[in-house]
Amino acid sequence: MRVFISYAHDIEGRKVAQALAEALRRRGVEVVWDRDLPEGNPASLPEWIVGSVLNHPVLCVLSPDYVLRFGACDGTATRKGVLFESRVVQRRIYDHTDSGGCPVIPVADPGFSADLAPALLKNLVISRFDAESEDGLDQIVRRLLALGTMPAPVRTTTAPEPVDANVALLRALEAASPSAASSPGLVHEWLGIVPESSRDELFRALPAVERIVKAAGSVELMLRVTGCCFRALPDEMTTIEDRKIRAWLLLRCQAWHQHRMHELTAALSTVEEGIRLARACNDGWMVAFGKRLLAILHCGLAEDSRPDARRHHLDQAVECAKDASARFYAFDPAGGEYGACRNVLAGIWFARYRLERRRSALNRANRLAGEAVGYLPPDRAREYHELLVLRVRICIARGELPKARELVDKALMSLAGHVNDGASYAELLGSAHLARAELRLKESGRDALANAEKDISLALGFFDDISLPYSSATCQWLLAKLAPGVAGVERADVRICERLFADPRVRLRGLEERSRRIGEYVGGRWTRRAEWKEIARKLRSQD
Repeated sequence: MRVFISYAHDIEGRKVAQALAEALRRRGVEVVWDRDLPEGNPASLPEWIVGSVLNHPVLCVLSPDYVLRFGACDGTATRKGVLFESRVVQRRIYDHTDSGGCPVIPVADPGFSADLAPALLKNLVISRFDAESEDGLDQIVRRLLALGTMPAPVRTTTAPEPVDANVALLRALEAASPSAASSPGLVHEWLGIVPESSRDELFRALPAVERIVKAAGSVELMLRVTGCCFRALPDEMTTIEDRKIRAWLLLRCQAWHQHRMHELTAALSTVEEGIRLARACNDGWMVAFGKRLLAILHCGLAEDSRPDARRHHLDQAVECAKDASARFYAFDPAGGEYGACRNVLAGIWFARYRLERRRSALNRANRLAGEAVGYLPPDRAREYHELLVLRVRICIARGELPKARELVDKALMSLAGHVNDGASYAELLGSAHLARAELRLKESGRDALANAEKDISLALGFFDDISLPYSSATCQWLLAKLAPGVAGVERADVRICERLFADPRVRLRGLEERSRRIGEYVGGRWTRRAEWKEIARKLRSQD
């Protein structure tokens, strides 16, 4: 059997491709790749690439440069070979119409995040290959053998049929790397053709559009996407397909931007409507996805609620997370979706510990977090890092500071490699810095306060860059707690404000009002407590 290796000439691409080629040849597989070009010296390099891709199974080695240039043109001459080669690979995938046995196999280092893969390749199963140990080679060989002898494509002498511009745009969206700088431009271009798109075209494009917008972290762009798509749907949703599209938009798009802007009550209503539509379509997977979203939203509402409403939200969060876990377990007992649900459930129990100070809740959170580790595969990079940060906070609460230090250093080191890979990773980096700030304060020491302030300020920078006002306010509130004098108040004011308000944005407004009143007169007319009651009445009347 012959195979063609498609790769980029960056450090990681060369390393994996070289080791893969040598390992395959030792297994008796004939490898075709550009390292052998000097011997063959083809008269036409493009013709050699086209023939190699179309006539043999293709192993696409995913590396940073390969992902950046896979089907994406940004006007530069960098990696032109990868750009041309990847477009031929795309053509090979589009021409494959069987239900299985796709002749294109993505291959990546075990540490490579599947979230970064071009959307077209992300839809395929990514094989893992360790260049040092050659772990994963057996699976790749089995996949190649399962393809059997690949028939040569039928060649015609007629000119290729011209590709419709709208179809070409859909293909570009599917092939684009979500975190590439040029990808949001494709979404803006796609919004112009939504009104004239068929229902099938609209539904086909949505997964790629969703990935790109979420990687950019743009609430404004997601608002445009949802608004434009809702207008394209008929008012009377008489078909299952229309209801499925609307459920997708509600659960995966509208709820996302509402949650991102911390509009939790509105997001809750959106998700409940999405679940109702998914049930009407008998889409069990989307119902399970919606239930997991409900769990996250109820947990967030518990954080912001007064004590009398807090327990209700926490109970609802636990029930929804359990329901989602059971549904995803029924689909795939060893799947990443089930692991993501265990991660959410662990976070809910940790929130219950912080809000209600129940030691049993902390123990349960620790046990669930340990379970989730075994269920999250390497390609669930975002959930893996979320879990890592959660485990840091659980270890701090349990007094296991050396373990917390080990985990937080691991999280920050790993996330540093994803700093340019989208808004979700920037958000996780901010969360990891907040966790380290909490750890520094627990460890105490001479520079603990200064180092904690530095970590919180770093987190604030990440949250500001990706426009997360609630998270930014949380950081500003933590800085005010560490240095009340800078905010123009006293430490007792901070304690009272924290008891009165749960939302950090309201707390900051409270400190600002208190500082203004302190500056307006000498010798307070009222006691501090009475002053804060008046401030609370004023702020609540404004909401």
